[in-house]
Amino acid sequence: IKGLKLYPGYEPFYPYDNRLQVVYDLAMEYDVPVMFHSGDTYTPKGRIRFSHPIHIDEVAVDNPELKIVICHVGNPWIKDCMEVVYKNKNVFTDFSGLVLGDFTEKFEKYMKGQLEEMILYAGEPEYLLYGTDWPISTMKSYLNFMKQLDLPEEKKELILWKNAAKLFKIDVSKF
Repeated sequence: IKGLKLYPGYEPFYPYDNRLQVVYDLAMEYDVPVMFHSGDTYTPKGRIRFSHPIHIDEVAVDNPELKIVICHVGNPWIKDCMEVVYKNKNVFTDFSGLVLGDFTEKFEKYMKGQLEEMILYAGEPEYLLYGTDWPISTMKSYLNFMKQLDLPEEKKELILWKNAAKLFKIDVSKF
């Protein structure tokens, strides 16, 4: 197992619910990250009050050894996600599942600006992970989006694979 994923919003619980501490303790014992769905639920039955990224701050502060990933950059609460990532060195975020299908030109420009602002705000992008949430979104659309980011190639490589390889302890020497 390389990590665990929890779905607040799709299920009615807050990330800081005390009943989850046993899960966090196990994740720390086995040194695997806990990923949280965060942001929009894309279903009218979802309860977004549970999926706001600000709730993950309490988990990060109470468990500084726990590796945490806020999925989907907390979209639409990207600025709140930025702050949680910035202040907690044990928190990462990915930009998966932001669109259904391909990026539209308008949304791509918006997200490009948001991610570039996030990197400027939080510093080096060691906390940012590439992801698509396939099959919801395609690899091709996300790779095209990555090409558009105004970042040096070495920072793009961090985002595309190096950060994830380190976080999930993937031995890339085999590839």
